[in-house]
Amino acid sequence: MGRITRRYDILLTALLFLLAIPAQYHEWFALLEDQTLSFRHQIRLVYGEGRGQVLSHDIVLVNVDETFFKAYKSFPLRRSDIAAIVTNLKALGARVIAVDMLMDFPSSYGEDTILAKALDAAGNTLLVAQAEFKNGRFSGINLPTSLLDEASVSGYTNIQSTNRLVTTLSRLTVHPELTGERGGWPFAVAAAAMYLGVEPKLENRILSLGELRVPLDHRNNLLIDFPPLPTGIRFLSQSAGISALEFLDISALDESERAELEAWVKDRVVLIGDTSEVSHDWFDTPVGMVYGVEIIADTLSTILKGGRLQAVSPEIAAIIPVVLLLAMIALSLLPRPLGRGLCVVGLGSGYVVLATVLYVRQGMVLPVSYVVVAIVLSYLLIEFRQYAVERAQRQRIARTFGQYIPPELVAEMSRSDLDVEIGGESREMTVLFSDVRGFTTISEGLAPQDLVMLMNAFLSPMTSVIHEHRGTIDKYMGDAVMAFWGAPLHDSDHARHAVEAALAMVRKVEALRDDFVARGWRPIKVGIGLNTGTMNVGNMGSDFRVAYTVLGDAVNLGSRVESLTKKYGVDLMVTEYTQNAVPGLISREIDLVRVKGKDMPVRLFEPLGFEEDIDDETRDRLSRHLDALALYRAGKWDAAESAFERLAALEPGRLIYRIHLDRIAYFKHTPPADGWDGVYTHQEK
Repeated sequence: MGRITRRYDILLTALLFLLAIPAQYHEWFALLEDQTLSFRHQIRLVYGEGRGQVLSHDIVLVNVDETFFKAYKSFPLRRSDIAAIVTNLKALGARVIAVDMLMDFPSSYGEDTILAKALDAAGNTLLVAQAEFKNGRFSGINLPTSLLDEASVSGYTNIQSTNRLVTTLSRLTVHPELTGERGGWPFAVAAAAMYLGVEPKLENRILSLGELRVPLDHRNNLLIDFPPLPTGIRFLSQSAGISALEFLDISALDESERAELEAWVKDRVVLIGDTSEVSHDWFDTPVGMVYGVEIIADTLSTILKGGRLQAVSPEIAAIIPVVLLLAMIALSLLPRPLGRGLCVVGLGSGYVVLATVLYVRQGMVLPVSYVVVAIVLSYLLIEFRQYAVERAQRQRIARTFGQYIPPELVAEMSRSDLDVEIGGESREMTVLFSDVRGFTTISEGLAPQDLVMLMNAFLSPMTSVIHEHRGTIDKYMGDAVMAFWGAPLHDSDHARHAVEAALAMVRKVEALRDDFVARGWRPIKVGIGLNTGTMNVGNMGSDFRVAYTVLGDAVNLGSRVESLTKKYGVDLMVTEYTQNAVPGLISREIDLVRVKGKDMPVRLFEPLGFEEDIDDETRDRLSRHLDALALYRAGKWDAAESAFERLAALEPGRLIYRIHLDRIAYFKHTPPADGWDGVYTHQEK
């Protein structure tokens, strides 16, 4: 829990998702949300319930379009001719005649009386009014002229865009505060009520039209279920409409022609509207550009079909950001950027797919844009914070380890999730100790400046060798070097890398001999000891200074082994634990000893190289050496003495043979106690 509370990105993520709740409730990003609705609706028209959907057969459009005006030879349509169209539609059996032409000014031809008489005589007409709002508040209804208003029922249009940038229409808002006003119901609702012969009611976000119940969302919006347009058809009026020219004068029609027109309008809601380009009465919708009267037709069709598109309740809509917030918090804890990114993409796309499927199959409308924006912004916050943390981590790693390990390991640590903290952890590692033989004698004959130059000339190549083999420099102690493998980065081959480094150090010292002699310095010889085991490693120290180092019995044993190299006359020696951890390493067994301060005996080995590096002669001597050791530990002094003498004759300078010959001579005069295990106990460090 503490890890989460320290993360400002999670706190900001929570804020973003919590802000999504009021944002989607108050439709702060309506433009973006409408785009997602358009996308979902297009999918629905192809794969879902909308496939094959058509405008309700109870609705027909009577178009006043370019073709009409070309034949009419006048603009605009005179009200006396509107009266004629209304009268003829009534005569042909139209159940509702809805005129979507705002007539709030008296006719310049004085024809309002003619139209009023026609409207009153028809008795089933509906005129359009206009609801007016200022700063989001209702200010009044702009009704038709008083003469026309007295002759007909009216309903307002307020299918307004949800944003000011793009005129996009996808919903009808029923304003409860207007329903008590004259003309206070939306035009489509009033037409549906007149068609059904009922009075509309609005209660608890349910629009009731007799037995018909149409659910609205929390803002009393009705989502318009736009049907698809037939192939090759640009506007709804082209497939579900007929020209108003057909109804200007029907007196000369014969019975068949009259019957044909009756088939268009009888017992239907007839919407008369202007679908000419000059009217500029068209808007962007989920199915493209649609004329205003066509939007009314689609809205009326949606109402008569019960409003199949239903938004989820505000409570469910509020739960969605909370659930996604918890998911984002969980994903933010993933360590890998690629994993986080893929999971976030999966979360966002998964939710979009879910919302789309529910819309397409069930007509259920879930908010999308708000939570998707929250997901994207929170992901950017999480990645920004992660970048800042990793950058600080890289800088801290560089400061902590830049002097101890090679740059490539620093870079590798920076790419890893290693957390460097004061304290320690226990892990299996290999430690190396190196010391210059006779350093006191060497230093006594040099001036301080020359001594510094000598040490730099020695330590720099030794450090390079250790770095080349993935080692970590623990510290320099005068002429001594302490290094380890297996930390800070885990290294499954730490023992092999340490042995390879030690062998390379021995070779490097030999290579430096001529250079040192040329500078007037004495040649340097080193003793190197290695041990493998469980060690404590970490940033350890005080409040004033810390160092990344290793501690433990295995470390102490490595130091003891290095100090014994001089006694056995070898440059490099490892314990049995290191020997066993490096398959293929060929070594000469030196001794089985108890070092000072330890009760358990340990075998010591002198690494010579790997299998491919050892010739047959060396292998033969190693075999004979093992046989001699076996005779020695079995207490067969004469046979062991003969074996070691033969080996010493072959390699007179190898001290280990002389050591065992001296011990054999001692044991011949002073035999060891019964049960002797062949272990030699060192009394000095």
